[in-house]
Amino acid sequence: MLFRALAISVLLTLTGCTNIKVEPVDRQYQISKLCIEENPKVVVGDFVDGLQSLLRKRGIESRLYTTPVPSSCEYRLNYTATRSWDFSAYLSDASVWLYKGDQKIGFAQYHLTGEGGFDPSKVATVEEKMGPVINQLLGQSQ
Repeated sequence: MLFRALAISVLLTLTGCTNIKVEPVDRQYQISKLCIEENPKVVVGDFVDGLQSLLRKRGIESRLYTTPVPSSCEYRLNYTATRSWDFSAYLSDASVWLYKGDQKIGFAQYHLTGEGGFDPSKVATVEEKMGPVINQLLGQSQ
């Protein structure tokens, strides 16, 4: 019995747990273009590139801007992202907020619990991690 409990504890330590929280965008919004507000505090170098690639795959054009919001931006996206370190840097937490004007129309969060433990998938690319999150945010299947 003690061996079984110890084995389960070790397995739980070795595997990371990913939490995804999403408030999806209502289907009434037909987004084909959006503006992404640059967040200089984010040091996950490939985060914005990965995000833009995911949006392009879903038929959404995007462009970066610095404040203030350009008047031509009907839809805008704000983000935060945090990296952690093990043998290399990896995305451990990210949140995106989607707005139409000043009205929040969607939210999504990716969080790697326990910074991923020893799970090798923790060093997956931004696109691999955020793909399911963006799909859910936009109300699309994988």
